[in-house]
Amino acid sequence: MSTHRGNTGTGTSDDVDPTDGWGEVPEADRPLWSRYMLDHCPAFPGATIMNFIAGSVVKGGTRVPQSWKDTAAELHNAGFSPIQYFLLAELLTSARKQGELRETLHGHLFKQWFGDPYPDFRLNADAWRPWLQRLQNAQSPSRALSHILHGWNLPPLGTVRFTKGGNTQVVSD
Repeated sequence: MSTHRGNTGTGTSDDVDPTDGWGEVPEADRPLWSRYMLDHCPAFPGATIMNFIAGSVVKGGTRVPQSWKDTAAELHNAGFSPIQYFLLAELLTSARKQGELRETLHGHLFKQWFGDPYPDFRLNADAWRPWLQRLQNAQSPSRALSHILHGWNLPPLGTVRFTKGGNTQVVSD
C-alpha cells in the first residue's frame, strides 16, 4: 500500500542536476518526461523550487528533482512513453475527481498516493503494465483504465439486435 511522504525534493543542486540520474531514459525523451511531470508531479518539491523548475522545463530543460528522474526511469523501463504517462495521469486525475479512486482499493497501483493539498502521486510502474498491454491490443485508454480499476468483467460496450430474426450480438472486450 502506498504512503504519501510529501515534499520529497530538497531543492539542493543534487536534486536538479540536468544530466545525471536519468538511467536508461533516452536523452530525446527527457524534456518530455520533465514537461509532463511538471503537470503531474511524482513529488511536489515546494512552491519556490517548483517555480524555478517550471521556468526551465517549459523551455525544454531537464533540470528536475531526482525523484522525477527516478520515476521516469521506472516508467520507461516498464514500457511507458512520456505521452502514455501523461495520458494515464490525466485519466487518473479525472477518475480521482469523480470519486473512482480509493486508496484502500487502488493503493497497490501507486508508490505514493495523491498528496494534499498538492495532488502529487507516483505510479507503481509494474502494476500498470496490464494497462499498457490493453493499449497495445487496441483498447481505448479510458476503457483500459476501467478494467484496471474495476475488474475484468465490465458491462458490454453495446449490443446489436436484429429486427428480422437473428441472434443478438454483444460487443465487449
